[in-house]
Amino acid sequence: MLTYYRDRTVEVTSVAVHIHGRVYALSELEYVWHLEVQADPSVRRRAASRGALNIGVVVAVILALLGIVFLVTATLTNPGTAAAVLVPLAVVVLLVAMAGPMLEWVLHRFDRSYDVGSKVHEIWCVRHGKELLLIRVADETRFGKIYRSIQRALENHP
Repeated sequence: MLTYYRDRTVEVTSVAVHIHGRVYALSELEYVWHLEVQADPSVRRRAASRGALNIGVVVAVILALLGIVFLVTATLTNPGTAAAVLVPLAVVVLLVAMAGPMLEWVLHRFDRSYDVGSKVHEIWCVRHGKELLLIRVADETRFGKIYRSIQRALENHP
């Protein structure tokens, strides 16, 4: 028996498709297709949080640029306050140093949100003459892996 795909809830083998504890023999599947359906609230929240992260990064960059302009302007207009400018500059440098790990987390969230996507996919089949929903997936990468593995299993099934 050959395994095409396996995760916590789905396993596709050369004999059957196992989804959430249910087993569908490949010989029983007459036709398999997929649909893109209306996103549920959790998927819409994912897209909204991606937008909030985008806005947060843009605002942070603008604030950093304004801070640098302020420090340079304060130093050039009043050279005697250079010592007073060094304290805020040290604070800015410290904040930038601490921002690295936070920025890494934000960028990881961006990458993950684009990998997962903002759509919901369903995989359907005809089994014993009836249409049957096999699985509904909100993770685009996972959906692609599952659907392609089912296709490969059916192509290679005698």
